[in-house]
Amino acid sequence: MLAAALLALGLIAAMAPSGAAATGSIDAGKLAAMKYLRAHGYFPLRGADVLAKAKAHAAAVNAARHAGQAPAAPAATGGAAPIIGASWQGLNNAGVSPPDTNGAIGPNSYVEIINQNIGIYNRAGGLIASATLATLTGDGGFLSDPMILWDPHSQRFFYNVWDVGQSNMDWGFSKDANPTTIPGSWCKYTSNFGYTVNDLPDYPKLGQTKDFLLIGVNHYTNPNFNHADRTDLLWINKYQDPNPVTTCPSGSTFGAGIFKNLRNEDNTIAFTPVPPIATDTNPVSFVVTSSDIECPDICGTGMLLTVHAIRPSPGNPLVPQLKVKGQSINVGAFEPPPNAPQKSSTDVLDTLDGRLTHAVSGKDPAHGNKLAIWVAHSVLGGAGAQINWYEINPLPVNNPSLFQSGTVSDPSLYVFNAGISNDRACDLVGCAHGDSMVLGFSTSSSTAFPASQMVSKIGAGAQSAFVLVKQSATFDNDFTCTPECRWGDYGGATPDPTKKGGATGEVWLTNEWTNGTNQTWNWEATP
Repeated sequence: MLAAALLALGLIAAMAPSGAAATGSIDAGKLAAMKYLRAHGYFPLRGADVLAKAKAHAAAVNAARHAGQAPAAPAATGGAAPIIGASWQGLNNAGVSPPDTNGAIGPNSYVEIINQNIGIYNRAGGLIASATLATLTGDGGFLSDPMILWDPHSQRFFYNVWDVGQSNMDWGFSKDANPTTIPGSWCKYTSNFGYTVNDLPDYPKLGQTKDFLLIGVNHYTNPNFNHADRTDLLWINKYQDPNPVTTCPSGSTFGAGIFKNLRNEDNTIAFTPVPPIATDTNPVSFVVTSSDIECPDICGTGMLLTVHAIRPSPGNPLVPQLKVKGQSINVGAFEPPPNAPQKSSTDVLDTLDGRLTHAVSGKDPAHGNKLAIWVAHSVLGGAGAQINWYEINPLPVNNPSLFQSGTVSDPSLYVFNAGISNDRACDLVGCAHGDSMVLGFSTSSSTAFPASQMVSKIGAGAQSAFVLVKQSATFDNDFTCTPECRWGDYGGATPDPTKKGGATGEVWLTNEWTNGTNQTWNWEATP
């Protein structure tokens, strides 16, 4: 009866038991991808040759845009500049690229997670503990695309890591609000969601609701396919008790499942599902996708952001309902950006392909305490690459809209690798703030070495000018530069749950810089 009801609503929930093993034998394409990963330390989206063609196309479009044009004036600014608090060198692993910079702030500590490593810091940036992802997860396979978040509702951190070889997701949570050891302070699990070893659930993005962990993926059946054949949303019952855990629950405690083939309102593929990192504990939540502009072979212009509503099923609250075909917002044209040049080098930095990279949600007091989703992506614009950001009003579910939107651009700098967050501060007692944002990003150009920078915006005020956080003194020249250097693939930004006083809250961020190889930087910012 439940299945019939879900189908009648256009909802699909195919169950997959938590802890299930991947099935089948690995085919030649997947083996080739794993061999590439072993040799190079990263997984090439759609193959290195396809990625090179995509960036060549974007560079040609950008050159045509600027042909015969005078340099554009800088974007208008004038808002209060964000203030840097704690700021420190983060984790690095010279054998892996890109680092996939990501982190989350809790009441006592900041946890940074990158490809192959995790670190726990005190709020001043002092290292408490660090370890490999294999130590954290107990999985010695090819691990990639890690993410971590702080959940105010359960008062603990949650993480997710993709095991590429087995097509599993290794996930878990801290036993309390103050983890100090790895793996001792963590509970760990593995879920398969029915994938075989030849499926490629790529670019997993972790978010959560009051009831569920959510993981959005782009699905490929072959590593050399030009574009995703579909996008999926994975779900897991979230551990919700805010009290400390002494004995980790059995994996059978947590139901898990999959929604396949998310679609935009016009029935096109809904690209890169990004479930927001949530502050307020709403029973109804949302997942954001966009037009698929992968290039080649699509090489298109996107115009859509799409919002997919999700809630506990009325007949069984342990199983979610998702509106697989979402409601779209026309946000204007966007295209994939070209790679970013570097000073003193012919090597260029990967700026990705216009996909959404990160999202945070929370109530916004400037808009009647309505729920808002903050999301951003790097697209064609400015000197070559700029960041478009959006504050989405997801309600009503059949007619989402924008509260506001903006760009982060410069006439002489490529701007990319966005991590955006509101300043919403929530704990078990209540919440404060939520109308301001901080956005961290990378910059580079033919006359400037790579840098980590940020902007902020308070309520209806103007967006600030760029604030430099960490300047590289040289160009990136790691083992992936041929001549494209992998970079990103995303930046981290999350609101501080403890900063309920004052005029605004705070945001903690992680981004990338270089000393010739990949490095990361963590910092605290007040809008």
